[in-house]
Amino acid sequence: VDSLTFEYNGNEMEILIPEDSVAGDVLRIQVGNSSSHRRDAATKSSSLMDELNGLEDDDVNDTKLVQNNVREGVATVTLGEGLKSTVTLQLLEELPKNDSSSTVFDREGDGTANCPWPSGIVLAQSLTSKMGIEYLTNMLKHSDGDQSIDCMELGSGLGTCGIALAHALASIETPSITSYQIVLTDRGDETIAILRENIDRNSTFGGANKKLSVTPHPLTWGNELLTDCSAPKKFNCIIGSDLLYNSRESYEPLLNTIQQHLHPDGTVILSVRWRKPELEREFFRKAEKLGIIFVNWKEFEECESFKGRCPARLNWSEYGSPECECSNEYFLKTNVSVGNVTKSLAAITEDDMECMNDEEYASFEEKQIQIYVAGYSAKKKGRKRDFDRIN
Repeated sequence: VDSLTFEYNGNEMEILIPEDSVAGDVLRIQVGNSSSHRRDAATKSSSLMDELNGLEDDDVNDTKLVQNNVREGVATVTLGEGLKSTVTLQLLEELPKNDSSSTVFDREGDGTANCPWPSGIVLAQSLTSKMGIEYLTNMLKHSDGDQSIDCMELGSGLGTCGIALAHALASIETPSITSYQIVLTDRGDETIAILRENIDRNSTFGGANKKLSVTPHPLTWGNELLTDCSAPKKFNCIIGSDLLYNSRESYEPLLNTIQQHLHPDGTVILSVRWRKPELEREFFRKAEKLGIIFVNWKEFEECESFKGRCPARLNWSEYGSPECECSNEYFLKTNVSVGNVTKSLAAITEDDMECMNDEEYASFEEKQIQIYVAGYSAKKKGRKRDFDRIN
């Protein structure tokens, strides 16, 4: 049985995690006296705006898992309308139990890899929408005539976005490109094994099968994927979703991995579910210092399929900032339903979230999701080309 160890008032405490717990469950631990109970009640009744302005790493507004289309440990995600036929991914959330197997997997990670998250679903569906296919087609046209296109997903989890990207690329007719290499990365032996299973289950790409390779690979942020020449492998496109949720301590290793692996002319596509904007925007500040410039994915924001679902039009320095009038207006004027009662996003409390049905909660989540794209600044791009040429 797994356990959770934490420190409270200078004392180390350990509790057992219930055996029937699944990824996405929130475990609340009651400690302290009656005054702490009152503080907990105040937290549950505090509004989303109050929560957004918090600055503590561990004071994260938990996202509950929306259990849409989950059956016997298999989650289904229907991809966008831009593909030649309807594709519904069948994503295994855990490995089949085999009593004859003695394999013991390394469970490195925080348990969030074993379910599809709303920001990942939005990214997967946007990449496979007509808009996404057109965007990727234009990206390929500007790939400097590369005959092989390399793509990487960071924090793949079940592989939702990486497999969706593979389906999107397979639908594009590009005679000049002879191969696509897509690498799905995450931590832990078990996660990699689940990724491999999900790739096998969802890798019917029609006529593109012969030139498209999708593989899982273990990767801890801050480390490198090396080529045969022991140099960091360069990728034309790096994608990721919900990578900023944990703490600011992960931002430098994450950016180091992006910097080491992004092709000088490459593109990063990052789906963000905002929770603590004042903390999370530090990632974007650090990226700019490295010459990696994140901007709103305009094509996504202007796409009719996503305008209503993800209506935020704020840049990363504006979202959730109390000094930004546009941000305050967004939270005050954007409405969500709670038990068929309409409330502004700014007024939503934790109690409201617990009262939402799955459809209402999915809508609430998507209104806090934005997608940003990035590449090297012109000055940094030139330096990266010179450095890569020397090495």
